[in-house]
Amino acid sequence: MMNSDLSPKNPAGTPKNPAGPAPEPDVPAPRTAAEDPKSATDPATPAPVPVDNPDRVELAPYTIPQVPAIGWDPGTSPRRRWIARGLLGAVLAVQAALSLRLLAAAHPDEAAAMVAGRQQLAHLLHGTPVTTDLVDRINGSPWLYPPLAGAAADANGIWGTRLLSLGFALLTTVLVYSLTRRLFNERVAICAIAVYAVLQSTVVVGFYAAPEALAVLLVALAAWAVVFTSRRHPALVLTAAPALALACAVAYSAALAVPALVALALATARPGGRPGPAALRALLLAAGTVVLLLPYGTLGEVAGWSPSHGNAPGSAGAILLSTLQWGGLFTVLAVAGTIAYARREQMTEHDAPEKDAAPTSRARRALLGTALTATALLVPAAHLWTGTSGALFRHLGYGMLLAAPLAGVGLTRLVGAHFRHPQLGILVWVALLALGLEQSALRYQNGPDSGRLLAVLRVHTEPQGHYLTEVDGLAEYYLGAVSKPEQWVSARAGTDYRDGAGVQHHGDDGSTAAIRDGWFTMVVLDSTAPRATDRALSDALAGSGHYRLVAQFTSPTGDSSTYKVYLKH
Repeated sequence: MMNSDLSPKNPAGTPKNPAGPAPEPDVPAPRTAAEDPKSATDPATPAPVPVDNPDRVELAPYTIPQVPAIGWDPGTSPRRRWIARGLLGAVLAVQAALSLRLLAAAHPDEAAAMVAGRQQLAHLLHGTPVTTDLVDRINGSPWLYPPLAGAAADANGIWGTRLLSLGFALLTTVLVYSLTRRLFNERVAICAIAVYAVLQSTVVVGFYAAPEALAVLLVALAAWAVVFTSRRHPALVLTAAPALALACAVAYSAALAVPALVALALATARPGGRPGPAALRALLLAAGTVVLLLPYGTLGEVAGWSPSHGNAPGSAGAILLSTLQWGGLFTVLAVAGTIAYARREQMTEHDAPEKDAAPTSRARRALLGTALTATALLVPAAHLWTGTSGALFRHLGYGMLLAAPLAGVGLTRLVGAHFRHPQLGILVWVALLALGLEQSALRYQNGPDSGRLLAVLRVHTEPQGHYLTEVDGLAEYYLGAVSKPEQWVSARAGTDYRDGAGVQHHGDDGSTAAIRDGWFTMVVLDSTAPRATDRALSDALAGSGHYRLVAQFTSPTGDSSTYKVYLKH
């Protein structure tokens, strides 16, 4: 009969654990420091931890070490560089697409630049005399941007000139990326150009034949040079002076950016250094710019320039509303970035500690942010002071350019570290994109229908006629086959006219005297012209009895600008 006890047995044949669990092995109690002197002096021997509950082991407390304010990654990873370059290319493609979609006839300012440029270029190459008075319409040196515009127009008409501006605008965005990356890092730089590239001023000026496109590029180049030389000898800041002086000569409006760049030279000096070299950088940049402007005789024009020169009048309410619509959200983002950066410097905004030997002080961060964002507020303030709004959309580009790095900081802070809130950044960017799309399209449509105006002018233009126009450049550019530029007199520049009594008249008085005598074949008025000139011409036309109104075109988008065409009986 088989044994029914199937429990396992030990080698001696005794059942395993016949009387319950085996007794616990003897564990020696931990020895105190008095019993074991070696454990008290040996650092490799951990101190005994008293345990109240044998089943629970408590860990020693752990303290997170202090994290530096500046990151440690120098950003030399090839993968990181190529990703940043790819995003830069994508932003440039979006910017180019937004600008290229703006298809319209030439604006009078564009036409004036091309007509004057063609004559300036012919004068430089062949000595042909300049017969048009549109040279005075250019708010900059007539020997810098106009010849470039004339050469581009000779190559491919208005498209050639606008493509030239597009090239300037894309290079400006590249410089904004580079200087922002040097101030902060790739992440902030991508955010900066992402918001800058979709702004109305960026999109429109990027496809607009005006000196401001080149001037903004030169201001960006000067800012980049200031940042690039910030860790080097103070005298090297003079490398930024030629670009800044040239920008002021190309478009006198670039003088609005000079104070910001001088302050930037002071704010970007080596952290922890003596205040003397920092102040020397600012002084050298200002003095170098002034000295370079002296030989060309443009210092007086730059110093005396104001937004009222050749600009349309505008009420304070209209200027404020336009500023809020075109740059309000962007400016708020830049100001928020300035405040946040001044309060605290974060490691996500800097890369390599070798760039900054020590974290910058709060005062220096506040100075840097203020220097970059001040122009965004200075430009509308200058237009409010003079009560003009015609070129506000172009002049805002200087402020947007310099404020872009801090707008990138603001967007980065909004998203948070490790992309904690990406939806907030996407929301802000989409809002800026939608505003840029709509406002840039309206900018090209908010004037009266120039196509209808040209159709009327083409019918009534005669080879031997005399024409007075407030719409400078449009007829001279498009009607070159049936008239000459010298036949069109700019009402904004005034007329030199001798009446039947032999009295010589100049300026607005000359224009009104010629209208009273019926000397002009046709008169074209534009309500965006200077108010005093427009009123004087309207009164003269009404009282002369020689002219009748044959056409009137008002903006289809509700803008107040209107074209009126008067023809001699």
